[in-house]
Amino acid sequence: MTGSIFKQLAAVTVGTTLIFALGESIPTQAATITYNFSNTSKTLTGFFSFDQAAVADDQQATVAEGLKIVANYGGQTFTEADYSNASVWTDFSGKIANNQFLGLEFVVPNQFSVYRDNFIDATSVESVNYSSVPEPASILGLSVIGLGLLVGKKSQFIKSVNTKA
Repeated sequence: MTGSIFKQLAAVTVGTTLIFALGESIPTQAATITYNFSNTSKTLTGFFSFDQAAVADDQQATVAEGLKIVANYGGQTFTEADYSNASVWTDFSGKIANNQFLGLEFVVPNQFSVYRDNFIDATSVESVNYSSVPEPASILGLSVIGLGLLVGKKSQFIKSVNTKA
């Protein structure tokens, strides 16, 4: 039983050490927030990202503040270069909740417009849906935790097989 506790403690120690080692090698910076978006009929799809610090003061990130956009519509790809006045509106933490009058403002003349909750083109007005994309650090942390749990279950299985034999 004591050996099992030491194995679990070792797994937790290794995981924690990896998190701190990787965390120290990454320079300190504000979080980059990324959202996928699409209209109801999925004729417009894309994603945008911005620095969380850009929305801290006024809930708006602009192209001048580093807003990056990639949108696909009608077989063409559009970016923030197609509309330099693009912006995204969020709450103070950088989150966008659907149907809260928050989101992207992006206009491509003679093509389409996204105005927060609405997509508008020559033939329709539809809703726009936003979904946040998890940041890589969160995925790494969850992976380390999952690996630790997997190792723990495997060692318990091996121990139970050995005691039965």
